[in-house]
Amino acid sequence: MTSIRALPMTLFAKPFRLVAAAFYRIAYKLHHKLFLRPQPPIQAPVIIVGSYLAGGAGKTPFSIWLAKRFQEQGKRTAILCHSAAWDEFVMMQREFQSAELSQIKVFTTRNRYKTAKEIQDKFDIILCDDGFEDSRFTGVRYICLDWQEPPTSWKSLMPAGPFRSLKQDHDENKIVHLRCFDSKSQAPDVRFYIKSITNYVPGTPLSATIICGLGSPKRFIDDVHAFTKSTEKAACIHIEKTIIRPDHDKNFAQVVQNELSRGNDIIISQKDACRLPQTILAYPQVHIAIQEIEVSDKILKELPL
Repeated sequence: MTSIRALPMTLFAKPFRLVAAAFYRIAYKLHHKLFLRPQPPIQAPVIIVGSYLAGGAGKTPFSIWLAKRFQEQGKRTAILCHSAAWDEFVMMQREFQSAELSQIKVFTTRNRYKTAKEIQDKFDIILCDDGFEDSRFTGVRYICLDWQEPPTSWKSLMPAGPFRSLKQDHDENKIVHLRCFDSKSQAPDVRFYIKSITNYVPGTPLSATIICGLGSPKRFIDDVHAFTKSTEKAACIHIEKTIIRPDHDKNFAQVVQNELSRGNDIIISQKDACRLPQTILAYPQVHIAIQEIEVSDKILKELPL
């Protein structure tokens, strides 16, 4: 007879995750009922860039892209980031520090609605990087980045699945859905890809370790591999191994330093680079994958620009 101790932990993992997902669903509904009741509309136009995914949907780079479009129109734009996502705030601060982008201001806050109310008379547009589930906002516009069909079952919720909320939690009439995944029959509305890698000359042999601390590490890793295949003499880039870290990892710098001390080159994302001090970023062995966004002409006409 096989003892319980000898059984693989994977047999228990799924039931435990489903129980946790059920508790998460109950807590989600209760939290919204008690603390996230709908509030009066913000006077300035508010656009919330969100996703059903808990992380890794590309909300921050898309928010940056959108803010630059508003800048081109001469609009004063505020971007609200949650203070827990400190690396995303740093990434945006670096992106908009030039004089040409002076009309874009980035705020970090634990309460997006409260901050939006405080600054509503100072900006033409208030853009929220995430906040898809914040039901205090009323009369706002939502942009949802979809990487698969919206979930409808609580069994898809964290930690059993990758989602924070379900389709039925939102008013679909207020959401502009942007398809980010490709298929044989349809191109994506928004395409994320790696344009270049710093400290790398195409054709030069490079063996590197990918270190990723994003909400969806697989997508970044796949994008790096796609870059190596599309670059001239792509075989010159060889990925030795991959290290996955938690999203918003505060020990990321130590992990990178450990790899550098072993003489390894590393490839990281722009967001992960925001967790590193300049002393580490100065290493020529640190390669940052620069991401680019392409939005289809059809969607450009539909977006609230």
